[in-house]
Amino acid sequence: MEATISEHLFGSVSRPDLVLSAIPGPVALAAVLGLLFGVPLSLALAVGSVPSGAVVGYALFYRPPVGSEGATDGSHPPPERSR
Repeated sequence: MEATISEHLFGSVSRPDLVLSAIPGPVALAAVLGLLFGVPLSLALAVGSVPSGAVVGYALFYRPPVGSEGATDGSHPPPERSR
């Protein structure tokens, strides 16, 4: 297997992979900042979960991952058409 340099900025990382990696970031940042500034941890985590929830909403409803033919992962058969 030969290593190649990708022309894309993120190499072979797909959009769903980027979204999954972006979910814990705001929560972790809010926890660290909450501890540094003396904010109650429950409040800091609640504030940090808002942007993480927005990322999940983006991933589920705005840009859901689809297969190469526009279908999902193929684990569910297509619905039958009623006659």
